[in-house]
Amino acid sequence: MTLFFKNILAKSPHFLSKTVLLWSLFLSLSVNAPSSAESLDRPTIGLVLAGGGARGAAHIGVLKYLEDHRIPVDLVTGTSIGAIIGGLYASGLSAREIESLMLEMDWEQALIDDVPRQDRSMQRKFREDQFSIPGTPGYQGGALKIPSGAIQGQNVILALQDMTQHVAHITDFDALPRAFKAVATDIVTGEMVVLDTGNLAVALRASMGVPAFFAPIEVDGRLLVDGGITNNLPIELAQAMGADVLIVVDITSPMLPKSALGNLLTITDQLTRLLVVNNTQVQKARLTADDILLVPDLADFSAVDFSAAADAIKVGEETIKARQQALRPFMQSREAYRAVTKPIVRAPTIASIELVNETALANTVLRQRIFTKVGDRFNLKQVARDVNRIHGLGHFELVSFTQKQENDQTVLAISADKKAWGPNYLHFGFNLESEFKHDSRVSFLVGYSQQEVSQYGAEWLTSASIGDEPSLESSLYWPLDPAGSTFGYLSGGYSDRALYDYENALRTTVYALRGLEVAAGIGFEYQGSWRTTIGLRRTEGRAHAVSGVSQRSALGFDESSLEWRFVFDTRDDIDFPAHGAIIDASWSLYHEALGSENRYGQWTLRAGRYFEKNEHNLGINLYLGAATGTPSINSEFHIGGYGLLTGLSTQARRGAAMGVLSAIYYQRYTALPALDGLIGVTMEYGGAWDKTDDVSAAGALGSLGAFIGADTPLGTLQIGFAIAEGGHQNYYTRLGRVF
Repeated sequence: MTLFFKNILAKSPHFLSKTVLLWSLFLSLSVNAPSSAESLDRPTIGLVLAGGGARGAAHIGVLKYLEDHRIPVDLVTGTSIGAIIGGLYASGLSAREIESLMLEMDWEQALIDDVPRQDRSMQRKFREDQFSIPGTPGYQGGALKIPSGAIQGQNVILALQDMTQHVAHITDFDALPRAFKAVATDIVTGEMVVLDTGNLAVALRASMGVPAFFAPIEVDGRLLVDGGITNNLPIELAQAMGADVLIVVDITSPMLPKSALGNLLTITDQLTRLLVVNNTQVQKARLTADDILLVPDLADFSAVDFSAAADAIKVGEETIKARQQALRPFMQSREAYRAVTKPIVRAPTIASIELVNETALANTVLRQRIFTKVGDRFNLKQVARDVNRIHGLGHFELVSFTQKQENDQTVLAISADKKAWGPNYLHFGFNLESEFKHDSRVSFLVGYSQQEVSQYGAEWLTSASIGDEPSLESSLYWPLDPAGSTFGYLSGGYSDRALYDYENALRTTVYALRGLEVAAGIGFEYQGSWRTTIGLRRTEGRAHAVSGVSQRSALGFDESSLEWRFVFDTRDDIDFPAHGAIIDASWSLYHEALGSENRYGQWTLRAGRYFEKNEHNLGINLYLGAATGTPSINSEFHIGGYGLLTGLSTQARRGAAMGVLSAIYYQRYTALPALDGLIGVTMEYGGAWDKTDDVSAAGALGSLGAFIGADTPLGTLQIGFAIAEGGHQNYYTRLGRVF
């Protein structure tokens, strides 16, 4: 080629000047051309990143080395975690920006499918607080229906959209700062699917969808799961994109040894590894002598332990550093190396908002929860809150958004996918309480809810308790407007509750308090934070002494009341809140005009505030209640037991008035790999009095206790001990939503 040019130049000096001019113009244009490989007379370098879960943090170590040594990357392919890290790198993020995202991300929260409790509707909070066992399988037509994956990916996709917001306007992945393609698998056909267009965050979510762990996600009509099943190391894809030289990072989990194959779970894991390892070997066979294969030593790293990410990053750096001689020819000078930078895009103005709603709910129900308006600048945090408000209703498998460009205008598209196993669900709970010196109380709860009964989201819930305190209840919640601001309610049922009498701190009589109840009224709710109701309640029944001798004369009750209630609830958890607040106030008027035997008024107040700092958690609660007359046996106040003077036995004191101020301090720790442990102390001060006129410090006492516990599949377990003034002491264990 050089001789060819020499001959031409020798024959035509005039041609020389023209050639120099044209060549200078070409070089000028080349400096601004997107392909640095073409402009700097070097090979096109492709980066191939394998899937492997949390082990993929090693990819970041490789990227850091490439950047520090000015080794350019022109195109990227990846699968699963390799697609995520590769996609972020292709989007213009630096290796250290990706490292910060990986190390600072709350993976535990991201891998929790649901929105935080405080973002859920009040109706959903009331329903879910009754049942201690998480998960709501569907039930319809006599058949049980379960989700297609343990995680639907609601929080994951929002996190990915946050990370890729700067390229949300780019729908052709070849137009990213670095050309990029991800790999997924069509779970219907078993075919490999190349993702190179659309929304980058959705593509990354599709590529990482490990079957059974993540639910499949639909993209362009295809149901997609993790790409590792068909191509965990997309070498051929990078070659087809035009790479001359490949830097390949293989973090594929190896096959388990014979000694590890001892149960169904490990056998299933081995089958998955078999698919991945086999297709990885096929891809490795396509490597040439010029390509560089990196296999980090990750034998001590789990694919699900993101807490070890920092160490895995170091392993990646050490692995590529060992190949520095092979990489030296690709290093660029400071002048020649041009680092790809993150695009800076001005937030677009939203021209319109599209909504795709697959449920039976009216579109207006969803639109009432979208606070972003046409004409607003796109605000990711605001849109994410809108998405969470919709998802918080509990009717959707996944709620996501995309930005679309139509006729040079930005369209915000929100898609709300219905639960494939809904809209009717089963609910379960388990309650156990024992003080080791009296009979234990155990109940199993089962509920059945029919949701989307009306276009505004009416709900019918029926529940039964089987065990020491049997009950059967049914309630109807009926929103009257799209926002659910106003609603009507109707409930009724039968209950059989345990009631105790004591003498000198010894339990003397056990009653079965059996009664029927019906209630109806209207209410108002504000944005899932608070709710107020007013209505009528009718109760009648009798207490039956089932052990011991009753010393009471009035064991029956026949009451009707006008009731008002206000509930403000922003707690993040029902059992052990770390932050938020609760205010639950009520007032009831029992009157002969309503059909009540007796006339009296009664009010109650519970107020709580919760604080967290690092691993420290503190909760302050106040319980108050009083009656203006003599309440029936069904309405009297009781204290004693956990949270209400824990050093006393359950219901150790009763009366027409009560008050308890309590504090709880606790820390969480890792009890077992699958369990979150608790350890803490309780402090309380208060009492109960026969009449409101008797309320005084003389009748109050203090209590101090300590406990350990854990979150279990049946609910929160607690085992504790407390002492109270007067020589009282109480050992106890609790599980679930205790009585």
